[in-house]
Amino acid sequence: TPASDSIKIKPQNKQEQKKTLDAKIVLLGDQAVGKSSIAQRFCKNIFSNQHIATIGGAYLQQKVMLPNGESIKLHIWDTGGQERFRAMANLYYRDAAAAILTYDITNSESLESLKFWINELRAKCDQDNLVLCLAGNKCDASPEIRKVPTSKGRSFAQENNMIFFETSARDDIGIKDLFNSLAKKIYELKSLSPQ
Repeated sequence: TPASDSIKIKPQNKQEQKKTLDAKIVLLGDQAVGKSSIAQRFCKNIFSNQHIATIGGAYLQQKVMLPNGESIKLHIWDTGGQERFRAMANLYYRDAAAAILTYDITNSESLESLKFWINELRAKCDQDNLVLCLAGNKCDASPEIRKVPTSKGRSFAQENNMIFFETSARDDIGIKDLFNSLAKKIYELKSLSPQ
């Protein structure tokens, strides 16, 4: 038909053909520290008070727009925190661009046990291209039940060259900031590394 002949498809220039970067993120930490809640809050903006243990791992994804206009798609793997799943974890952190090591600020053991994951990641991942983040979750908890002071979390993060955030999946505190910082850092690393 004559009408369809007049439709011209404009060729895309290079700027319009920007492809979205993909990055795999893994959440690691003890059972019940809030890994699933952090992922659910970020990807779906939901929170449930019910604790349902993650069996093995769960997968979510979310796209993040960077300040420079680029976008990065985060493939988020939420791992089960029970010890019996530790042997499976390398399936999730293999080829990861970032790991979010999560502890519960009301449980000091949950911070201590992250040393296992730090050693594991150092032994089995490419350190130059892995962004590590420490998330002290449940920062909405009342001061009298807090067991890990912010300063302790911050110094643990500095000692291990990690980005640090305190978060509350329940009250949506620090979640977007955490993922936006991770995305920005991943983008910087991927831009520097030869493809």
